[in-house]
Amino acid sequence: MAESRTDAGVPVLAVSGLECRVSSAFALRGVDFSVAAGEGVAVIGTNGAGKTTLIRLLAGLLQPTAGQVRICGTPPRSWGRASRHLGYVQQAKELPDGVTVETYLRHQLRLRRADPGRYRELVGLAGLGQYVDQYVRRLSGGSQRKLHIISAVAHRPDLLILDEPTTGLDPTAQETVLDLLRGLKAEGTGVLFASHHREELVALADSVVMLHQGQQVKEASLAEVILSGGRSSLTLHAFADSDVEQLRVWAAKSAAADGPAGAVRPVDGGVTVELSGGARPDALGELVARAHADGLALRSASYGSPTLAEVVRSIVEQVEGNGTQT
Repeated sequence: MAESRTDAGVPVLAVSGLECRVSSAFALRGVDFSVAAGEGVAVIGTNGAGKTTLIRLLAGLLQPTAGQVRICGTPPRSWGRASRHLGYVQQAKELPDGVTVETYLRHQLRLRRADPGRYRELVGLAGLGQYVDQYVRRLSGGSQRKLHIISAVAHRPDLLILDEPTTGLDPTAQETVLDLLRGLKAEGTGVLFASHHREELVALADSVVMLHQGQQVKEASLAEVILSGGRSSLTLHAFADSDVEQLRVWAAKSAAADGPAGAVRPVDGGVTVELSGGARPDALGELVARAHADGLALRSASYGSPTLAEVVRSIVEQVEGNGTQT
């Protein structure tokens, strides 16, 4: 979608030595990364790590204390030049009362000095054709989010910045929004987004910028964040209450032997087995087959991946344990 107005090879976003003192107690510092055309970069971290501060800096809403931000070679504070390259979707934005989808989107096209002929293309891109006469405040959460996104890219920016793109949406709405963003990436738009959700990283991220206490964690990689399975687990429930203790004893013995099973902890009606090594969804079938072979009857068995928050905490603990952060 993006009709790049930059030289080939120039990143759509370049950040170097970025610092911003927000208060006497908190400052963002030492941030360096870039986003190429068609690349997805996720900003992750613990609560209060500085994600929203970074997003606001990059969108030109805050001024850095030191360092540089360049959007297609232009500082975001030079809004007249940078704005044509940038689309920004904030975490929450109220839509007006008494305004239809068509009226709202046509206004956004005028506001962004975009080609008014793009109206039908954008409506089709977001799958909002059946809602054009509906008031925007009556749209579902997912449709409202898609409306924000197509408004932000109405002028064909090279870079789209989003703060928590699918927060608060149900799984179906999340997937439709992620499909829209994947399509924008495929057409050459660079996408930078702050996220708390592993699903967003799997769908959109090519790399990550991880923040902790205002600093960039250099050791964090996309593979660690998306593929890390150190806390992946299996939850097994005994078929009958009388079999629960036998299942727990068996699981403890399995953890002591060679294989995927690691730490074991009891849960109501059964046991949860943390997996050693990386992500191992295949271990579910392996352990269920072992249990069956050993004469154990199971009522249910499920595989669980670590949440993004759990993986981030794990990486932070490793970094702090090594005594280095950047």
